Amino acid sequence: MPPTESVTPSPQKDVVLTAACCSAIATLVPIALYQTGMLSGLPEPPAPIFDSERITSYKAAHPLGVPDALLGLASFGTTLTLILLAKRSPGARKLLGAKLSLDAAAGAFNAGRQVVSFGKLCSWCTGTAIAAGVMAYAGRNVIEESWRDATLAVRSAYKERD
Repeated sequence: MPPTESVTPSPQKDVVLTAACCSAIATLVPIALYQTGMLSGLPEPPAPIFDSERITSYKAAHPLGVPDALLGLASFGTTLTLILLAKRSPGARKLLGAKLSLDAAAGAFNAGRQVVSFGKLCSWCTGTAIAAGVMAYAGRNVIEESWRDATLAVRSAYKERD
């Protein structure tokens, strides 16, 4: 098997990016089990700021009737696939930059929505949001590259139009 190039400027950041993505997936598994009725409760740190069961049972946590943890598992599974493909495919690398941006934005939005709607946080969801933030930080060069390429493509399209 031929060697692959690093997705990020260093192999260590590749490991952090991959580990953070796997961590995001791991934090979503208990929520998915709870939301689908396979777990009767969610373990919670003993801090009054957390109320995972209430937050993950809320209507907004089931868009179109689908548990959001299942959607999150599919989403981070896609991110993990892009991380692995980005080592060999420039197209996957560009998509990875956009996907990392979306993952971080979704994590921040969900954490903010929990605080605004409940005045509390889901501890498991917070773990997912932190993992998404770590992924964005570890993949910041890929994100910058992706947005730079997108900006150049848009500018080029506008120049052709004029």
